[in-house]
Amino acid sequence: MNQFAITVLVLLTGAVVGALMEKSSVYLIKQRVNILKHPQFSGSVSKTIFWAIMNAFVWLVFVKLNGLEAKTLEYVMLFSICIILSAVDISIKKIPNELVLMTIFVGGAFVITGQPITSIGMNIFGLVIGFIIFFLPAMIGKGAGWGDVKYAAAVGFCLGVYGIISAIMIMTFFLMIYTIYLIIRRKGNLKSKVALGPFMASGFVSVLVINLLNANDHLFEFGMLF
Repeated sequence: MNQFAITVLVLLTGAVVGALMEKSSVYLIKQRVNILKHPQFSGSVSKTIFWAIMNAFVWLVFVKLNGLEAKTLEYVMLFSICIILSAVDISIKKIPNELVLMTIFVGGAFVITGQPITSIGMNIFGLVIGFIIFFLPAMIGKGAGWGDVKYAAAVGFCLGVYGIISAIMIMTFFLMIYTIYLIIRRKGNLKSKVALGPFMASGFVSVLVINLLNANDHLFEFGMLF
């Protein structure tokens, strides 16, 4: 298959999946809250087109970086899950268990098939680290919710111990920037409650991309992705 055909196929597939992602986010939101109006990320043709274009473009970037490989499939699937999760969490401040389980399932499938069985211990350790770091704030009701705890554990399982620490560092950086923005615009302060899911997802995707770049171009070491 030539490069043009691959590009067209990836763009079309990514666009269709992107449109379905919007519908999935609406379904997950309506399963949890009684609302009559459309959520903020859906409800118009222009928003559906945005979902389709965004997902198609990112899928194409992953394919251009890594080719049509199994790891590329893993990354695009995890990215799409992250986007749905972020849209739902921003809308209703809840992280659906379905998306947490999908993250573990996708990550686990590639962990099992893509590395020696002896290396899986690092992924399990990453799950424990992610759980513990978010469990303590959730216990005292400071910032994190139980959905965040479960999602952090799932991300830790996918990335391994070094990867989850890297993801949390990136998440903290993005969260600091957002907090400064809220303070400057007088829309909030240090005590303002924000959805942590999108920030955790951004750290997750950032580590995926950085490790992919490193694997192909040997840029630098950053975390340990299976």
